[in-house]
Amino acid sequence: MWLRFLLCLILTVALAACSSGSQPDRASAPRVPGSAGGDWDSLVAAAKREGKVVVSGPTRELWRTQLVAFEQAYPEIQVEYIGANSRDFWPRVFREREFGQYLWDLRVGGPDPQVYEARDRGALDPIRPFLLLPEVLDETKWFGGMDRMFFDREKKYALGFVSYISFVAYVNRDVVPETELRSLRDLLHPRWRGKIVLQDPRGGAGLSAVEMLLEVYGESLVRDLLTNQEVVVANDLRQQAEWLVRGRYPIALGIVPDAFLSFQDQGLEINIQPIAEETSAIATGTGGLQFFERAPHPNAAKVFMNWLLTRAVQTHLSAATRMNSRRLDVPVVHELTAPDPERLESYIPSQVEEMVPIREQAQRLARELLP
Repeated sequence: MWLRFLLCLILTVALAACSSGSQPDRASAPRVPGSAGGDWDSLVAAAKREGKVVVSGPTRELWRTQLVAFEQAYPEIQVEYIGANSRDFWPRVFREREFGQYLWDLRVGGPDPQVYEARDRGALDPIRPFLLLPEVLDETKWFGGMDRMFFDREKKYALGFVSYISFVAYVNRDVVPETELRSLRDLLHPRWRGKIVLQDPRGGAGLSAVEMLLEVYGESLVRDLLTNQEVVVANDLRQQAEWLVRGRYPIALGIVPDAFLSFQDQGLEINIQPIAEETSAIATGTGGLQFFERAPHPNAAKVFMNWLLTRAVQTHLSAATRMNSRRLDVPVVHELTAPDPERLESYIPSQVEEMVPIREQAQRLARELLP
């Protein structure tokens, strides 16, 4: 009798363990009905059949590491990741498509003017219809709401998941004290000739820096700066950051904080501070997303974009890149560049489509004035 009771007890516990062990899988793959993309389980199943997603993203290794982590959530889907700057990437895409090659699913990168050109040339599909997860669609979870996540006029093609105050210039204050360089206008002083390094202004943060100088201070200041100050152009962000940290070029224009904070992580004591002006830009930097028309793996791309925008993934990505997420339920990782929700209307939205004319003017000036 006791033996029969013991066997029944063991069987009951075993059945309960099997039942409870299946719950995490169901919780990690919620059923999300929707007209654009259908049932979430069906979408994931189709993505697994495709088995791959091709993503272009920032060149820095920390971005690659964070984005390829998609494979841990969906082991059946391989991430083919190619790092590329926007100034090199888009001409490549346009050439490929002229020869009927449709090789890309997604791009993780900021909305430079080429993004809007790509949309106008039919190279992009809307993203917004394929945002399906409830935590992604929750308006209250995003800084400024979902409309402000999108930088294009139609609010559906160019998505930004990062939001930070973009400073035009950072200064190594161990080399250049604040008493000698307080404002961006002071950059024109002869003592700073040959001391300034600018990220390549054909795209990215370098373009944003020239754009902001042009928008706030006018063409005259930009011409003086690029003509008379012997500004050095850097094509490599890490090299620019090293020059800034080491003091070779103690003034850096168009640099993002995660580039030089990595040196701090290595144990170096650095004193890098922005030149803070009353008028500041709000940007998404490299934290943008675009979805390609005729993507070879469309279902995997849709799963990837939803995964990327979840709280858990944004938390890890934000901590790694030191760039603040637009998600309000993700901790702020860089207080200095965190936008104030109460000042939302006072920031210049430097990467929105309405700013394209000033960005294009900035590009023309840079091409004209820089060697």
